[in-house]
Amino acid sequence: MGRYHWNKKDTVEDCRSVSISFLKRYDYFCGYRSGRIVWKNCYDDEKGSIGIAVSITDSEKYARFYYTVTDRSSGEETDYDYKVNFTTTPCNFVGVRYWFICPLSINRVYCGRRVATLYLAPGAKYFDCRNCYDLSYESRNETRSGRVGVSGSVPKAERQIKELYSQIKRWTYKSKHTKKIRKLQVLKQRMDIYLFMSEMFGK
Repeated sequence: MGRYHWNKKDTVEDCRSVSISFLKRYDYFCGYRSGRIVWKNCYDDEKGSIGIAVSITDSEKYARFYYTVTDRSSGEETDYDYKVNFTTTPCNFVGVRYWFICPLSINRVYCGRRVATLYLAPGAKYFDCRNCYDLSYESRNETRSGRVGVSGSVPKAERQIKELYSQIKRWTYKSKHTKKIRKLQVLKQRMDIYLFMSEMFGK
């Protein structure tokens, strides 16, 4: 029986993120524009937000992030307000492509990677790149034989869910779902999608 494997890494799906494609889609690279980015859960309830301002001039190109982080244990709120610089590369035909320059410094070593997406990892304070936070992907936590929708096996998915249930010792930690519970929710959502597709196409 295929086993569902968990590693100790946070995944990009666990994080809040800001991407160049999002900023481009909503016309932030127009000179100067400010706005608000909101993240919602599967029930369409707001689970977080940040303020953002993008400035594109001849002298400076940056995104300013401003938001509040609440410590889950103490309830203390801390405000953050900082800039992340952009760099550009030429496109094949015309114009330029924008990139974030990762601002994180670890042990006084500056990252400075050119990246298309920045992440706020669980428990972190700043938006930085996937490499700095050593993030994985949900899909990498599954064996090839255990991927729902690839093998098309709903019974296999059901076995994986039952196996995961047997591993769960606690559902919440500091009023937040544990990582295994979040992964269980992802697996259930994937199986629901497959069942829906099966009904639609009669497979």
